[in-house]
Amino acid sequence: MNRLLFSFLVFSLAACSGLHRISNSDLSWQYRDDPSWLKPQYAIVHESADSSTLYLRLPVADILYKRSDDGEMKADFSLRFIFFQSYESKKIIDSLSVSFSPPYSNDSNAIVIKSFGFRHPKQNCLLALRLNDLNRGSFKESFIDVDVSKQSRQDFDIRADNDNFPLFSSVINNAFSNNLSVSDYEGTSEMWVRCFFREYPVALPPFSTKPPQIFSYTSDSSYSVSADNNGKFNINPLRYGIYHLQFDTMIKSGATLFHFDESYPEVTNTNLLIEALRYLTTAKEYDELMSADDKKAAVDDFWIKVSGSKERARFLIRMFYTRMQNANRFFTSYLEGWKTDRGMIYLVFGPPKTVYRTAEAEYWEYGTYRGYGALSFSFQKINNPFTDNDFVLVRSASYEPVWYMAVDNWRQGRISGEDIHD
Repeated sequence: MNRLLFSFLVFSLAACSGLHRISNSDLSWQYRDDPSWLKPQYAIVHESADSSTLYLRLPVADILYKRSDDGEMKADFSLRFIFFQSYESKKIIDSLSVSFSPPYSNDSNAIVIKSFGFRHPKQNCLLALRLNDLNRGSFKESFIDVDVSKQSRQDFDIRADNDNFPLFSSVINNAFSNNLSVSDYEGTSEMWVRCFFREYPVALPPFSTKPPQIFSYTSDSSYSVSADNNGKFNINPLRYGIYHLQFDTMIKSGATLFHFDESYPEVTNTNLLIEALRYLTTAKEYDELMSADDKKAAVDDFWIKVSGSKERARFLIRMFYTRMQNANRFFTSYLEGWKTDRGMIYLVFGPPKTVYRTAEAEYWEYGTYRGYGALSFSFQKINNPFTDNDFVLVRSASYEPVWYMAVDNWRQGRISGEDIHD
């Protein structure tokens, strides 16, 4: 069935009967890089004990303006809010709809920012959002966990350079690492910043029996910040690392900022180009790449060797590192997205054909992989005070042959994932 039609039916059922569970829906489209789709970003900030503001960021390049009867260029959108108890729940707690018309701009680099106030439920819940572009007749769905627990990430209003809107991502780069301001609706007078400056290894293979590295929550450094006369805390997280912001250090929760690289999630650092090849190379090959005098040339030579030609090498490089950048966009946790378990599987096997999500897990299905049979992966959600996007693969020795088949595909100049069949 057409995905748009299927999603329309899903939301219609949810809105009308409350019979739909989002956990029964295929959400694989969330992990596909489709340039034709709307690319909204959302941020929720709690304004009081029972009210919040949803901020929407929408690039003008995504908006289709049409000339109206009076000669004006107009665009029309509607935004549907549906609050579910969880991914698995059929019950709708509340719902509402809003409409808006963004002002016309001929600047394709401009950004539209909209804000919508709403009364949030008295419990943690799942907010399903459906943004309808009425001119195009298309829409984009998004899902956000609304966290009303004490000192949740959504209690922190974090803004850059006196912007009149909050950051839309916990990931910052050099453009956003200066003059950040933080505030909260309770008017807290002191905030603590716990800093973690560490290097983390890439994910272990899916068949590994080696225990994963245990994260130490003991910070490498910390400091406190007092509110200024406007009730704001000013911070400058310039050094690459993790910054965990707290008003109360007796509990682990808080807001976290991740400063991984100057251009993250884009991949421009040559060392990173080599590090991602750890999934495809032997230890000896990897060490030779890392110790090369001209690392960029060494990366090019690796791909030319496995592909057999410069033209094919350019194609493989584009595909592999596009997957790497998409992994950063989709799967960033306290790790760069490509280093996570989901990022590793995405990088080597490609986007999953089917994704099911619950409050505690994600399930990926790929179809039939050559002689291996049906290929699927399960990821368990980890309770992490830094992020709600931390999932760990359920590893199994049975993945060893299919892993080496996929790696061998890349090493023979083929793209793993293209030979998977329904």
